[in-house]
Amino acid sequence: MNTSVTDIELLGDLLFGPAQSLGGSNLSNDELIELAAESFTEKPFCIVRRWMVLDVMLPEFQEREIKAQGLEATRLYAQSSEFDSENTYQPGDSILSDFQREFDGCIFESKTTIFILAGRGARKHVSLPTVEALAADIMRVEKTYG
Repeated sequence: MNTSVTDIELLGDLLFGPAQSLGGSNLSNDELIELAAESFTEKPFCIVRRWMVLDVMLPEFQEREIKAQGLEATRLYAQSSEFDSENTYQPGDSILSDFQREFDGCIFESKTTIFILAGRGARKHVSLPTVEALAADIMRVEKTYG
């Protein structure tokens, strides 16, 4: 599966274009694992670093469908999984979450997982084609190296 020139341009803008800087937790991975294991018993959790909150610009009808499910048109991209309570992701794996249920401080809750945001990150608006290119790139890397 080849990455198109358009996808490369979209991903380049995503990763290297301007974004709002955000701060996550300053605790160590071990401290975060201990705290999360005590706090989040109802849902799996994952600690991530080098992350970006993506506000996805969707057509109005798609955004309404997402909101009807109690979700926001926002996804989390993390370049590095540090710990996953269910071992779905291995350390170092890139992650693209499903849509946001809640986001508060350094906790990003998607439909299925609670993500603890460690270290510095960013937030930016992105197009749906950018998110699709990112998802395809993550899958390509997993198939190549996974």
